[in-house]
Amino acid sequence: MGGCHALPIVLDMTPTLSTLLRPPTPELQILCWSRQLKPVRFNEYAALRFLSNALRAMHNAQAPDCRPIDQLHTTYDGIYSLCLGSLYLHGLLPSGKEGYRALAIQLGSEQLRLTPLQRDKILNTNRYLQLMVSDCPEQVEDLVCQDMLGLGQHTLRQARRVYPDWFD
Repeated sequence: MGGCHALPIVLDMTPTLSTLLRPPTPELQILCWSRQLKPVRFNEYAALRFLSNALRAMHNAQAPDCRPIDQLHTTYDGIYSLCLGSLYLHGLLPSGKEGYRALAIQLGSEQLRLTPLQRDKILNTNRYLQLMVSDCPEQVEDLVCQDMLGLGQHTLRQARRVYPDWFD
């Protein structure tokens, strides 16, 4: 009897006073079942830290004395924090396997209703930053930084639209 039996996914949806925790979408549940995402105990303070980290990163990236490579890296970190936070608001995080950053960005971009082009820009920025730490880093163009700063601000606005109570 070699049938395949699916195990039910048990997410920790312990009653909480927080209005921030949302049930996982069916797509997120499938990724949890496949062990790409893992359920985590929700903590409102941790949810607010994701947002706080993103807001601080976006603010720091706009500092006049911030070098272009630092602007790019800091903005990317802010967007990544929003993407992770959007998953955390569903009680889930990546399982930490290889490619977890890209997975968090892909899923977070969907939760934040970013376009595929915007998602791809974020993913490409991560690859670009990885190349920049090589032995021969290149100069980062100002246009690339400005584009990413704009995308960071757009991502913040999207997060505010999708999760308004996260900002209250």
